[in-house]
Amino acid sequence: MNASAPVIRVVIADDHVLVRQGIRAFLETHSDLSIVGEAEDADGAAQLCLKHHPDVALVDLVMPGGGIEATRSIRSVSPSTQVVLLTSFEDAQQIVAAIQAGALSCLLKDVDADALADALRKAAAGEAVLHPRVAARLMDALRHGQSPGSEVLESLSQREREVLALIAEGLSNQDIAERLGIGEKTVKTHVSNVLGKLNVSDRTQAAVYAWKSGMKQRPSQ
Repeated sequence: MNASAPVIRVVIADDHVLVRQGIRAFLETHSDLSIVGEAEDADGAAQLCLKHHPDVALVDLVMPGGGIEATRSIRSVSPSTQVVLLTSFEDAQQIVAAIQAGALSCLLKDVDADALADALRKAAAGEAVLHPRVAARLMDALRHGQSPGSEVLESLSQREREVLALIAEGLSNQDIAERLGIGEKTVKTHVSNVLGKLNVSDRTQAAVYAWKSGMKQRPSQ
């Protein structure tokens, strides 16, 4: 790169230390890219961005707190920071949710190292980059008239869908256990599985997901 090019300040957020170290080691070979901080979860990423206001945050989609929530928080505390997501999955629903949360770009983790550096430069300039396979998945979903969230709902078991519907009704774990005739410990397991598959961090977000998907009407106030 041109020695006179402005330095792009980057925060890396990934819960795997070796991944962060590898990304840092590569990016630091570029004089125009500077790592100003590393985080292992969504809260840490937001705190770093609040402190440093980096040009770009490189965020893992699947990490404690969730990449989508991290994106939302980062854009809230540092609107000038562009978010580039890294993911191992070509999940149309997750990508749409991330973009709606404020992510600019989305790359698969098998991205070429030079392409990653270029994506960060483009993000700093406000230019979006989508991995070709991610773009293909989005186009395929649109072409078939598929709701971006439908495949995630389809990944839930029948029991998990029942639990999600009852969460959306505002029922507690104890109430759900009584309604379904199963143990409360089993309900907790199902709730944990539902939150993981929907990539949300709490019951309220799961309920909102159910309402938005149309699987459950929002209770009247």
